[in-house]
Order: sequence, then structure tokens, then C-alpha cells
Amino acid sequence: MEKLKNEYKDPNIQQLVETLGSKNGLERKRARKALVEYGKVIIDPLLELLDHPKYVFRWEALMTLKEIRDQTLIPVFISKLDDDESEIRWIAAEGLINQGKYAIIPLLKFLEKNSDSVFILEGSHHVFSDLHKHKKLPGNFPYDKIMPLLKSTSRAERIKIAIYQILHEIE
Repeated sequence: MEKLKNEYKDPNIQQLVETLGSKNGLERKRARKALVEYGKVIIDPLLELLDHPKYVFRWEALMTLKEIRDQTLIPVFISKLDDDESEIRWIAAEGLINQGKYAIIPLLKFLEKNSDSVFILEGSHHVFSDLHKHKKLPGNFPYDKIMPLLKSTSRAERIKIAIYQILHEIE
């Protein structure tokens, strides 16, 4: 296990965060579960890991954060929709799905400004599709209008117009 630069006040948290870098997947999974039980107090230490040079720390930190229900994490998940690593993007989308209806407007606003990114379109498609499937979209959300637009960056201008209209209809 790797010793991290940052020392945490709680030695249990320190140990669990360090365990996220373990080579043993089962140990990492147990550490994630224990960290989630700490709730919101664990957010800051995990946010620090999102830029760690080792992929395993970034992956584990985001996996842990996605299980914590806190709307302050929505911008974090949205920013990771454009990550270079596909698994990180997928976890970020899952994190937004876990935030439910609270993620919709921030995601739409981000999508409106970044509709030329294939990664963001894919992530948004995943989020809206899952929220629709589980009936977590507002009744007036024009799902059938936006979903076809999320399939190609060649529709970036149409996406911006559609999202502008959607935001004014649902806000």
C-alpha cells in the first residue's frame, strides 16, 4: 500500500484512503464501502485523489463518491464526463444518475456549452436514458426530442437550441 502525502485527522480514514491504492480488489471494495459509511465528511479527502497520478486512486475515489448522495458533487461528476479514461466517464455518469433529478439542470447547462464533445454527449445520453428508464425525469422533460440529438456532435448547434428551449420549459 502506498503512503499518501496528505495526512487525515482520523487515522481510520487515513488507512481506508490508502487502501484504495491496494493491489487487492477485495480490500479496495471493503475500503470503499467503509468510506461511504462516513458520508459527507469523506468528500474532501476523496476529491484530493481525483488528480492522483495513479489511475487506481482516481477510479476508486470516484467510485466511492458516486455512492454518496450530495448535490455538491454534481459539478465534480459533470467535469469527469470529459475525462480521457472511459471508465472514469462511465462512473461520472453513474454518479449523476445517483443524484437523480438534481443533476438534470446542471447537466443540461453544461451540455449546452459543451455539445461538441463526443464524451459529454455519450455521458449525457447515458444519464438521461437511465433517469428516463427509472422514471426520474420531470413529466415535462422532452426526452424524445433530446435523445436523438445526443448521438452526434454534428448536431451541436441544434443541441444548443433544443437545450435552451428545454431549460426555459422546465426551470
